[in-house]
Amino acid sequence: MKTRLILISLLVLGFIFFPIFLNLTIIKSRIHYFIDYEVQGSNREEIITKVETLNYTVYLNNYFEGYEEYKSFVNADFVQYLKSRIENDTKFHWEMFYRHFFRYFFIAENHSKLYLTYNNNTIFNVKDQNNQSLLSIVSYFWNRDIAWYLNFTQLSYVSDDNYTILLDNVIFIEMNLHYGYFCGNVCALDYSIDQYLVLSPNLDILMIFIPYRGVSVA
Repeated sequence: MKTRLILISLLVLGFIFFPIFLNLTIIKSRIHYFIDYEVQGSNREEIITKVETLNYTVYLNNYFEGYEEYKSFVNADFVQYLKSRIENDTKFHWEMFYRHFFRYFFIAENHSKLYLTYNNNTIFNVKDQNNQSLLSIVSYFWNRDIAWYLNFTQLSYVSDDNYTILLDNVIFIEMNLHYGYFCGNVCALDYSIDQYLVLSPNLDILMIFIPYRGVSVA
C-alpha cells in the first residue's frame, strides 16, 4: 500500500512538473529569432537605412498592404514587429511540439557590372558579370504574381518583349524573411518573403523585385 502511494505521488509530481520542465528547456529553445546583416562598404548604415525605411507603397506595382504577420514587403517596422512577437512570447505552452521562430537576412553586395533583363511590365532576371543568375522570374514559375518597381527616370522604356541593360557599379540587395509558429494540430503559420533591390552608387532605387510566396496556415 505504501509503495502504491509513493508511485501515485511520483506520477502526480511528474504530471505537474513535466510541463514546467518542457517549457523551461525544450520549448524555450524553440522560441527564437535570428537577424543577420552582411553589407559591404563603408556606407553600411546608409544602405540599411535606405532600404529598410523606404516607403514601398509609393514605389511598388501589384502589391498588397497586408496586416500583422502578412505583408508583401519587408521594412524596418515589420522586422521589429516580428522580433517583438518572439520576445513577448513568454506564456506557458501546453503543446509539446510548439515552435515560434523568426529569421531575417539582409545581404548587400557591390557589383561592377550587372545585367538587368526587363520590359515595361515586369522584371525577368538579373545576372552578374560571370553570367550567374542573381534572381529570375523562372524560379517562381508556379506564381507569376510579382510586386515590382523599375526607375524609368534612369532606365529606358522598352518597346520589345524584353531588353537587357548593363548597370555599372551598383549595389545588389537580397533580403530573406522567414516567420512561423507551430502548435501541433491546433494552429500553424509558415510565411516567407524574398526581396531584391538594385541601388545606384548614389543609393537611388533602380529596381525592386518581390515575388509573392505561399502562406501556410492551419
